[in-house]
Amino acid sequence: MAMVLRLILLTGLAMALTGCSKLFFYPMEPWVQNPENQGLNYEDVVLIHPRGLRLHGWWLPAAGEGHVRGTVYFLHGNAQNISTHLASVQWLPARGYNVFLLDYRGYGLSEGKPKLPAVFDDVQLGLDWLRNAKGAEGPLTVFGQSLGGAMATTVLGDTENQGAADCVVLEAAFASYRGITSDVMQGSWLLWPLRWLVVPGMPGPDLDPESRIAGVAPTPLLVMHSEDDPIIPYDHGKRLFAAADEPKTFQRLRGGHIESTRDPSVQQRIVDFLQHNGCAAAAPTPPARKDGMEGLAPLPLPPAPTGNNGYRF
Repeated sequence: MAMVLRLILLTGLAMALTGCSKLFFYPMEPWVQNPENQGLNYEDVVLIHPRGLRLHGWWLPAAGEGHVRGTVYFLHGNAQNISTHLASVQWLPARGYNVFLLDYRGYGLSEGKPKLPAVFDDVQLGLDWLRNAKGAEGPLTVFGQSLGGAMATTVLGDTENQGAADCVVLEAAFASYRGITSDVMQGSWLLWPLRWLVVPGMPGPDLDPESRIAGVAPTPLLVMHSEDDPIIPYDHGKRLFAAADEPKTFQRLRGGHIESTRDPSVQQRIVDFLQHNGCAAAAPTPPARKDGMEGLAPLPLPPAPTGNNGYRF
């Protein structure tokens, strides 16, 4: 018993000296894949933070040479890096959307060590790059999952960012930094006694997504959360939605944590939301014909071949 108490004391001291960030963040540096492995075109992007940190991301252009419907700024969840979260958005280029994925400091090839509230600056840097330097094509949607959704809400809820995005999509985001830290620690008998030390080190209520989400309005908001989520309790999604102002939509999901976007029906739900809320640029109207034929009805199709003369589809 004495050894256990000593271990708890040493763990608490270590977390106090490191600002508790090692408990909250779970970054991974090595990649498991790149977009080319999934048949996607991409560009490496390096953003320079005002303090000199180099943050890395991927730019996935909309597939083909057709019309670009918009741009999606994707903020991934806590563990690993953009290479493991690529599956959540790799379907969007085929739907006509550019996608920008950013690794926060300490994740993937991004320099530094993740800590709160400094990572909010990383999210802001990516947003500023898209709005100013890169110039997002079409409407800009911010799509955040889990930690990325919470940080997106904190940043976009700032009055200085009002109207920075045209649509916002959140999946499995948590409502409170201290609340989710307490929830996670409660699941470990070793960490639970240290909550008094760790929880107060998280951002306060003024930075909580639940406190900031009303500031996202009047930008259209889609909140999605799975009833079965074993990581972020379903109640967090409901609390976020309740705190948000109109226009807002809630989508109940099933399945594990941030797994739903691999389901084609969920993908279509997101696309429908973007289309219905002005975040999918309409295809340009073709120029009028100069041969005087534009007002004529199209010729009827010939009868479909039958018998041995061809195929009927």
